Amino acid sequence: MKPFILACAALLASVSTHAASPAQPEAAGNTAAPLGLELGKARCSRLSPPQNHAKTGTSEWAGGDTVELKHLERFHLPGLSRVVLNCDAQDAVALITMTFERPAMEEVRRKLDERYAAVRKTEGAAENGYAEWNAANGSLELLYGRDSKHFTVAYWARGAKARYFAYSGGGKKPAAAATAAPPQPAPL
Repeated sequence: MKPFILACAALLASVSTHAASPAQPEAAGNTAAPLGLELGKARCSRLSPPQNHAKTGTSEWAGGDTVELKHLERFHLPGLSRVVLNCDAQDAVALITMTFERPAMEEVRRKLDERYAAVRKTEGAAENGYAEWNAANGSLELLYGRDSKHFTVAYWARGAKARYFAYSGGGKKPAAAATAAPPQPAPL
């Protein structure tokens, strides 16, 4: 009888502790996967079909390709005008930047507020606007100028933002900087 009472007490304690803890959003519902591309997991080499994207260069800070998506009307997102992917050295999506027409901003912001935990936002009267949200696999930023016709939503995979800001570009220097002559004093 004593082990049964102890087991019931332990069960009651664990249930009450679980009920007292604040509810956390499920990781699956808070995972950033815009356009079906999960940050840090989706592979850039697996984008298909080929007529829907084009390699536009190399993302030196991330170590992989830069890819622009084409035929954006297939996503049925009002105002979406440009999507660029930056891939890392392991071919995973590290950054997705989505550019929208300005009239779609309130709807996009509302959807981001509903899905992700807001970290910070600037006031509406600010010269440049900024908002940030956290996701289970990274973070999101919304950036715009007060009088601009577009705004950008950047989806950063976990750790990608730190790599971006830590990148110094120490490998290659622009040719113009290497051949610049030292400044000459002005004639008297």
